Amino acid sequence: MRKVVVVTGASSGVGLALCKRLLEEDDELHLCLACRNVGKAEAVRAALLAAHPAAEVSVVQVDVSNLQSVIRAAGELKQRFQRLDYVYLNAGIMPNPQLNIKALFSGLFSRKVIHMFSTAEGLLTQEDKVTADGFQEVFETNVFGHFILVQELEALLCHSDSPSRLIWTSSRNARKSNFHLEDIQHSRGQEPYSSSKYAIDLLSVALNRNFNPRVWLFHQKPESLNPLTKYLSATTGFGSNYVTTQKMDLDEDTAEKFYQNLLELEKRIRDTIQKTNNQS
Repeated sequence: MRKVVVVTGASSGVGLALCKRLLEEDDELHLCLACRNVGKAEAVRAALLAAHPAAEVSVVQVDVSNLQSVIRAAGELKQRFQRLDYVYLNAGIMPNPQLNIKALFSGLFSRKVIHMFSTAEGLLTQEDKVTADGFQEVFETNVFGHFILVQELEALLCHSDSPSRLIWTSSRNARKSNFHLEDIQHSRGQEPYSSSKYAIDLLSVALNRNFNPRVWLFHQKPESLNPLTKYLSATTGFGSNYVTTQKMDLDEDTAEKFYQNLLELEKRIRDTIQKTNNQS
């Protein structure tokens, strides 16, 4: 039986590279491309099948910045598949950064000047916007939309005989200083991308605790991975690729509190959707 892999944001960038690598490792997978733009996804599907004719590749339309789209896509996946072996939560957005002139000049005369220029922390700001669902766009796209997708697909993921694997694309830009439990959507901040990626790190730890086992890498067994470690893709100066590790700067208590916040938010949203459906 073919293993089924779902990849969100599969039509470009990291998602597309991931799909190619997965089929290089095993060209008998059923690879499902979960993308917002169906036209682009179909073109990618054709190219992948041309390179790997033994594979099975399908497409499901999903916009993770729209909860109705997420719920509809999850329903479609539950109709198509009995189980999902791997789910890669990869889709995301990063608003175009802008230089913070005030931070630049104040940083020049502070003790943090070297750190500021080596990391760009505080120098670049991003303007977020609000979605039709009423959420900050970066938060809904990068975090909450995927969280709802996982919740919707739970029946296809939890199999004690052969556990599914959930892998979430984070970033080196995930910084603890940009995330606050009092403002999980980062509506009052200027670095929503960094905040959302730190939120992903927190959520990965909480999901690992509540839905264990979940893993980050394709080959390794769940018990061989530390849930508090991030696995980073890197390249040497000579072009060789390798994986390195980094301990995540977070604690499990904060991760659990954030997870509970999302569960409460999910309940409020589902109550609102149900009331709307009842009225229509």
